[in-house]
Amino acid sequence: MPTVSVVIATYNRAALLRATLDRLREQDYLPGDEVIVVDNGSTDATGAVIAQAAATFPVPLVGLVESTPGKSWALNAAIAKAQGAILALTDDDVLVASDWIATIRKIFTESPVALVGGRVDPNWERPAPAWLRFEENGQYGPMSSPLALLHYGETQELGTRTAVGANMAIRASVLASLGGFAPHLGRRRGTLLSGEDHDLCQRAVASGLRCEYRPEVRVRHWVPAGRASFRYYWRWFFWSGITQAQMSERLDVRHFWGRLLRGPMMALRCLVAGRRADAANRSFDVAFAAGYLAARIRTARVPRRDALTGTTAASGAIPESGRVAATLLKGPGRS
Repeated sequence: MPTVSVVIATYNRAALLRATLDRLREQDYLPGDEVIVVDNGSTDATGAVIAQAAATFPVPLVGLVESTPGKSWALNAAIAKAQGAILALTDDDVLVASDWIATIRKIFTESPVALVGGRVDPNWERPAPAWLRFEENGQYGPMSSPLALLHYGETQELGTRTAVGANMAIRASVLASLGGFAPHLGRRRGTLLSGEDHDLCQRAVASGLRCEYRPEVRVRHWVPAGRASFRYYWRWFFWSGITQAQMSERLDVRHFWGRLLRGPMMALRCLVAGRRADAANRSFDVAFAAGYLAARIRTARVPRRDALTGTTAASGAIPESGRVAATLLKGPGRS
C-alpha cells in the first residue's frame, strides 16, 4: 500500500488550522504516513497550534516555515520534504471526511491514475445569499469557484477541468516530473491571484497522464460570511481575469472590451426582470473582463525584466514572476 504525505500551507488561521488537524488526527494511517504543515509567515498562534498537535499526533506531524510569501512557494517547500508516495493536499480551513486518506490510498492502489481531485462541499458560516446560485443540475457551476467548491458529478477524467488544492492527491513522482507548482501563480498577500491548481492539472493532462475527478474523496471547505458577499465575488472575478492574463497566450482584447462594455446593461436588464442571480453573474463577467484588460494594459507599460528571475521577458509577454499583477494591480477593494 502506498504511503501518504498530507500537505497543508497555512497563514494566520490558527483556530481553523486546529480544527483541520483535529479531523486529520482521526484518519486511518499506516506506517510511513506523515502530515506536513508549512507556515507561510503567520503572526498569530499558528506555530503553537502545530507544535501542540505534533506532540500527540498518531503519525509524524512536520512543521515547516517558508518565508517567501505565496501559497505555491509554501506547497513546493513541503513537497521537497515529503516522504510519501502519494501527496494528499488540503487547506487550513478544511474538514476532511473520516475516510479521506483511506479512500485516496485505495484509489491509487487500484488504479494507474496520476492525479485525483475530489468533491469539496461548503461549510457555511451563514446561509448563502439569494443571488448566489452555485449548484446547477446536481453539480457545482461557475459560481462555486470563488469559494473553492467543486462537484462535477460522477467519476470522470478531468480533461480541461481542474481539481482544487483543498482536495487533491497526486503521485509524488508525477509532481516531481512536472516541476511542482508554478511560483508565479497562486494566492499571495494583498491579492486574489489563483491558477496554480489549474496550471498543474493542465500540465499533467498535457503530459498524457490520467487525471480524474472522484466524488467519493470528500471534504468540507469553510465559507466565512465575508466570502459569500457580492464585494468578495467581484474582487475574485477581477483577479481571475488577471490570472487568465498570466496563464494564457494573448487573446483578442476586443472580445474582453465587448464583455466590459455590454455587461453592465445586460446586468441591469436582468435586475429589472427580477433575475438577481443572472444579474450578479453578468456583473462578475464585467469584473473578469476588467481584470484581464487591466493586466494586459499594465503589462504593456512595465519593463520586460522579470523581478524574480532577473531575466528579460519576450516582447509582449507577462513577466513570469507575476509581480505585475501582485504589486501594480490591486483592483477594487484592497485587502
